[in-house]
Amino acid sequence: MADTARAVVRHLIMLLCFWLPAQRRKKLERWLRGREEFKKLERSDWVLMSWGKSGRTWLRVMLSRAYQLKGGLDARELLDFDNLKKLDPQLPAVFFTHNNYLRDYTGNMESKAHFKGKRIVLQVRDPRDVAVSQFFQWKFRMRPNKKFINDYPPHGADIGVWEFVLDQDAGLPRIIDYFNGWARAIPELQDVLVVRYEDMRTDPGAVLGSILEFTGTE
Repeated sequence: MADTARAVVRHLIMLLCFWLPAQRRKKLERWLRGREEFKKLERSDWVLMSWGKSGRTWLRVMLSRAYQLKGGLDARELLDFDNLKKLDPQLPAVFFTHNNYLRDYTGNMESKAHFKGKRIVLQVRDPRDVAVSQFFQWKFRMRPNKKFINDYPPHGADIGVWEFVLDQDAGLPRIIDYFNGWARAIPELQDVLVVRYEDMRTDPGAVLGSILEFTGTE
């Protein structure tokens, strides 16, 4: 309920701030979204970290089924942060994030200090595949405001997949920088399990099992 209330407040604030210059609106919205995410981070039992289009939805469905079976829950109950924990306290609250808006709220643009003390599953995928998949997400499914606040090419921009993949703010350079940032942070955070999308395709059961063991919910 509190999460919903914060989202409603964010929408109201943004409606009332329509008169602000575009860049100030962007900065404000990212900060508000980051605040919402930080509240979830504080209450989470573990964190699933990924870049967009890295197979997170597939992994969410697999986790949902494992938790449904563990808790004897309806198969239609898909994991959404703490919804399954509310039905069965032995199940975890899982915070799904890209560490995108969180940085704007915490001010930790490079540091991952706000994740200290949290168990993290870092899901990675070949950056080339991520970039191409992200292009189709941007072109056909991403909402115009999401493009704006995340520095993607503007809605309706006439660019092809090659231009998108090479774009500094949306393509391979940004994705590789993201993964390298996490590679540098792992020794500092310590409690991190790296899972590869490619391994999920080869043996999804083994990957799921390793996650359940790592997070203590096997």
